[in-house]
Amino acid sequence: MSISLRNIEHISVLIPDGESQIALPVLRCLGEMKDIIVYILSNDPYGRVRYSRHTKRFFSFPNDEGDERRLSSIIDIIKKYKIDIVLPVDEPTIRLLSLHRDTLSPLTSLVALPQTETFDRACNKWLLAGWLFSHHLPHPTTLFYNANITGSSLTFPVLIKPIIGSGGFGIRYFNNPDDLHNYINAQHDHPDYIVQSFIGGYDIDCSVLCEDGKILASTIQKKIITDIIDFEPTGSLDFLYDDETYNLVKEIIAKLNWSGVVHFDLRYDEEEKHIKVIEMNPRYWATVLGSLAAGVNFPYLACLSGLKIDLPKVESNPIRIVDADAALKLYIHNFFHKDKTIPDFDKSVFKISLKDPFPSVFKLCFQFYRKINKKIKAA
Repeated sequence: MSISLRNIEHISVLIPDGESQIALPVLRCLGEMKDIIVYILSNDPYGRVRYSRHTKRFFSFPNDEGDERRLSSIIDIIKKYKIDIVLPVDEPTIRLLSLHRDTLSPLTSLVALPQTETFDRACNKWLLAGWLFSHHLPHPTTLFYNANITGSSLTFPVLIKPIIGSGGFGIRYFNNPDDLHNYINAQHDHPDYIVQSFIGGYDIDCSVLCEDGKILASTIQKKIITDIIDFEPTGSLDFLYDDETYNLVKEIIAKLNWSGVVHFDLRYDEEEKHIKVIEMNPRYWATVLGSLAAGVNFPYLACLSGLKIDLPKVESNPIRIVDADAALKLYIHNFFHKDKTIPDFDKSVFKISLKDPFPSVFKLCFQFYRKINKKIKAA
């Protein structure tokens, strides 16, 4: 049974992992809604999110006290401030709340969360590849990394990836078997990595909010520049709609009976002429403000869904966005050069960040302090 948002004066939200780099853009999404009050818990007492104008109260605990202390702090804040709903943003805390949902559910509402076993499968690239293979879903050839991998029937070029990880960290590209063989021989041990055939084509991503295997909201986005091999996240995207991408993601969500948010990395295979799944990231994504600019406020919708409030009808708009850092560089470049033209893109993300300047000011001051302190120590 759902209720109307018109009957709610305000909603108090606790983000329990404010140390995450994703916490600030998620907070800014919530800050766009007048009926939201946000509390932050973090193991970093000086995290940027503390200085946001959207933070109602900020709480911290020592970084070395782990999940047990985080969980007890969450419970204390829920009870003291009568928190309406808890919204984790990054993988470790999403898993923690999924694991302890029976403890927290009698105290407050939680956003939709995946079952822990399903979450672990999505996070683990090797387990995910095996699941995709067993369900006959399109994905690149994937093998477990070991010393004998060069004797396999891999199609080159290939990528080596950590089994657990995101943001492009630890990914290496190898153009031929000799380069891969030389790299492997130079390693003293063989960590948990996969080797995956590189797909010639372009990246296309899909972000979704789901409940019990059904998609409640989605955006699809594609890198503006597609001809550079780059595994870092990008903030320069075209938001669009693509039937093949959406239908593939919809099928996976249904088969997993997924609840919560998840960001799919996919790639269009130019040789085979169809979309393939690369990986799932069961957390919020760095470009969540871009999704907001396109018309879908995922964190807000997640809170409404968790509170059983009727969701407004939302649709993703076809726009081009550039993240705030890249936009600022464009403006600065054009200020000092004769060419005053700025590429055509939606300015929403830059404007949202501009309205909340103190986290960025603090970041710059902290970076300046570190440089000065380093020079003093070196003197």
